[in-house]
Amino acid sequence: MFASFLEFSVRAPLLSVADRSTIAIARHQLLICASDDGLVIETCKAYGVTYTRTLRLLAEMVETGHKTVIEVTTMADTLIKERGKHISPKVLTDWTTILQKYGTS
Repeated sequence: MFASFLEFSVRAPLLSVADRSTIAIARHQLLICASDDGLVIETCKAYGVTYTRTLRLLAEMVETGHKTVIEVTTMADTLIKERGKHISPKVLTDWTTILQKYGTS
């Protein structure tokens, strides 16, 4: 795992230490890497690491019954308003439309 961490620092030097660690752990433990960072996604693709993006992860929580539509919508709002996450209005609108198939429970 540490060898991957070091390899990522050479092959993708702009990745943060946290991002390199996340990808290395996901790679060696066969986990899903959750990120919206373009460089993280590209590195995951290059190394065959399964990844998901934030809104997809939140939608999966609803689809599997772990969270309600209201809960994940609130979580997304928190990411945007309190943590400064940028999500384009079109992407957010499309996502909320997709969530409607699960109802508002």
